[in-house]
Amino acid sequence: MKRCWAALIVLTCLLGATVAPAAQFRGLGRVTGTVTDESGAPLKDVSIHATLAGHDGVLEEKSDGKGWWALSSMARGEWHLVFHAPGYAPVAAKVLLEAELAHINPIAVVLKKASK
Repeated sequence: MKRCWAALIVLTCLLGATVAPAAQFRGLGRVTGTVTDESGAPLKDVSIHATLAGHDGVLEEKSDGKGWWALSSMARGEWHLVFHAPGYAPVAAKVLLEAELAHINPIAVVLKKASK
């Protein structure tokens, strides 16, 4: 019986160790915005990758047909966002969520055609 409990405790610790890092960057914050090209036309299917400074894990989203995107479940802290689309140069942005329930004004991102 002691072995069974010891194995259960070890298994619980191992599972906790794999879940905890991902949970550290999850919260109740939200960041939204639009992504357009240089002419102001909305860009669909732009990939948005968000990482929280000092933590592992990535939040990912894509823009819709109107160029709108939203990232949610974000913990407070400094987030690094990168916007990628084929044929366009990537754009990086930093966002500071100062509180657990932070919502900031929408961010307008403009992608420029990649130079050849």
